[in-house]
Amino acid sequence: MNADQRPQHADPAVDARPSPAAKRRRERPRRGGHARLAKVRYRSLTPALLVRELADHADRRPEPRPRIGFDGFAEAGVAELADAVGERLRELGRPVIRASTHWWWRAASLRLELGRTDTDMLLHGWVDTPALRRELLEPVGAGDVDGYLPRLRDPVTDRAIRDHRVPVPDGSVVLLDGPFLVADPVGLDAVIHLQLSPAALARVMPDERQWWVTAYRRYLADERPADRADAVLAYDHPAAPAIAWR
Repeated sequence: MNADQRPQHADPAVDARPSPAAKRRRERPRRGGHARLAKVRYRSLTPALLVRELADHADRRPEPRPRIGFDGFAEAGVAELADAVGERLRELGRPVIRASTHWWWRAASLRLELGRTDTDMLLHGWVDTPALRRELLEPVGAGDVDGYLPRLRDPVTDRAIRDHRVPVPDGSVVLLDGPFLVADPVGLDAVIHLQLSPAALARVMPDERQWWVTAYRRYLADERPADRADAVLAYDHPAAPAIAWR
């Protein structure tokens, strides 16, 4: 969005109240989340080669400022993978903008209004996707002269972060990590899906987040991220990953 189109009085830290009714179960046919995964041909590689391959892919993309999502869980190492890809891109001379969806959560009063373990809200209402798109992804994609906001809200204190807008570097690459990225698309140019079995995810999730495993099962079945991603990583064992390009 251009600067002259953005309302000058808008405060990006003020959440637009989500409409839970509009975000309840969508009218998609429910299909088995693993139905087509058996047909995907994975190629094993080392973690270092995986980082190099993902960075090279980002560097070769046609967009002047590609925005790439890493669809996975912090407990499974998604942030560390995105960080490593970012370091490789910097070695290739590309500026990197690192972001995580937990910095774009809505206020707790909104995301928890249907209860602390509501999977509908976790999948479709925790992240303020309109703000993430408006304040970060769209300005970077357009090279907005007014810059972008790197963060919106502190997930620990639940307080808005009054960051200054940051200039968009020429040739920059956005690397956004977070779970359930394709549940509410935010305008990414590519998505790398870290595929875990629910059992593997349950092993790394803390007790208070075991209900996220239930949401993940539903995410696999309803959203089929492996079918919609540009690449799928078999990531039950991060030390021995495998990749399949879609």
